[in-house]
Amino acid sequence: MNDWLSNNYNELKNICNKFSTPDEVDDLLHLCIEQFIKNKKVHQIPDKEKLYFFTKIVRNQYHSKSSKYHYTYRRYQFSEIVDNDIAEIEYQEDEFNMNWVKEQLKTIDWYYGRLFELYIEEGCSVTKLSKRTTIPINSVSRDINKVRRQLKQLRNGMRM
Repeated sequence: MNDWLSNNYNELKNICNKFSTPDEVDDLLHLCIEQFIKNKKVHQIPDKEKLYFFTKIVRNQYHSKSSKYHYTYRRYQFSEIVDNDIAEIEYQEDEFNMNWVKEQLKTIDWYYGRLFELYIEEGCSVTKLSKRTTIPINSVSRDINKVRRQLKQLRNGMRM
């Protein structure tokens, strides 16, 4: 086995070079050679077919998202962040704050207003609010969305 690897090392490296970038070739090559040596079937394969077998190992290692190569070398690759790429975003406080929302809730039907107020104050999901109030989940979801649409319409009407 060692003789075959020594005689074909350059060919094995060329195979890896076809699949990966030049800076990844050595990592991929050595990991695939290790897997090639540990495989029990490799001793039964004729020497003429071992290159095909090795190529299959390389292809699987390089393209699979669950391979040892992926988890060892490619999973946590980070790109460099350039300061010029990050735009400065100014914080603008929305003119429609929670006080405005609570004032608007007083003008709509008490059921919808109180339901939406509970939804906001509790900060819970529609499912939890449904369990807490024993109102069916579809009704709670529909009514909260109805209030959201009304508030958006009021807000957009005020901006014009």
